[in-house]
Amino acid sequence: MRKPKIPGALLVLFSILLSLSILPSIAVGAELPEEARLSADRMRFDSQTGDFLATGNVLIQAGGLVVAAPRGVGNARNKEVYFSEGIVASGDWRGDWIDLTAGTIELHFDQPLACTAEGEVRGDVGKISIDADKLYMKGPDISARNVRRLEDREAGIAFGADDVAGTLMDGVLTALTAKKKVWLQGRPGQGGDMADIRGDMAVYSVERGSVVLSGNVRAVQKGRTLTAQSLVYFPASNRVEAIGGVRGGGTVVSEDRATITIDLRQEKQKRNKN
Repeated sequence: MRKPKIPGALLVLFSILLSLSILPSIAVGAELPEEARLSADRMRFDSQTGDFLATGNVLIQAGGLVVAAPRGVGNARNKEVYFSEGIVASGDWRGDWIDLTAGTIELHFDQPLACTAEGEVRGDVGKISIDADKLYMKGPDISARNVRRLEDREAGIAFGADDVAGTLMDGVLTALTAKKKVWLQGRPGQGGDMADIRGDMAVYSVERGSVVLSGNVRAVQKGRTLTAQSLVYFPASNRVEAIGGVRGGGTVVSEDRATITIDLRQEKQKRNKN
C-alpha cells in the first residue's frame, strides 16, 4: 500500500471524525458499510490528496466493525487504512463475529471488503479460531501463512501448515487446502484419544465430509502408527481410511502399501494398569 506524504504545514486536529465517504452504488453488495469514521487524539489530513495520519487512541468504526490501534495511515479517496503497532479488531465481518489481535491490519473498503492482518494474528472469525503470522480475507476467500493452529469448531478439527487457503461462508469453513508441513488433529475418540495426522498436503471439503491428506502421510492414535501415500479422514465419524497405491488415470503410479505399526510397549502398559 502507498504510504501517504502529508504536508507538515497542515493543522493538527484533536478528536476529529473523518468520514471516508464509503457510499455504495447499486452494484455494491450489502456487506460494505455506508460510512467509515476515524477518530484519534492527533490527526493530519490532506484534503487535496485524501492522505491522512492518525496517532493516539486511533479508532475506526465501519458498520459493526471496530478497529483500535495506536497509529493509522491511509487515504480517504482510495478507501484504504493501514493500522500498526498492535491492533484489536472486533465486531461484525460480513455478518459474522470477528475478534482478532495482530501487529498490523490493512483494510480496503472496496467491493468486496478486504483485510490483511500480519504479525502474530490470533483470534476468532465466525466459527474458526486462528493463530498465524498472516491472515488475508476478501469476500468469502480466506488464506493464511505460517499457521500454527487453525481450528474449525463446527467440524471439531484443527489444522497447521505453512500455507492454507479456503472459503468461509456464514462463519463456517466450507473448503480448505493446506500445504507444506501439514498436521491435522481430529476429534477425540470414545477413550479421549485424538488422531494426529501429518502429511505434505491436505484438502478439506464440507460437501464431501472429508479431509484428504497426501504425501508422506503418518497417522498416530492409541499407540498405533499408520503410514500411507494418501489418507482420508472423515470428521463426522472420526474414521480414517488409508490408501496404499496412488492411482492416476487408471494407472498405478505408486505401489507403496499402507502399513500400521503398533507400539507394543504402550499396549503392554495399558494391560498392566488394568
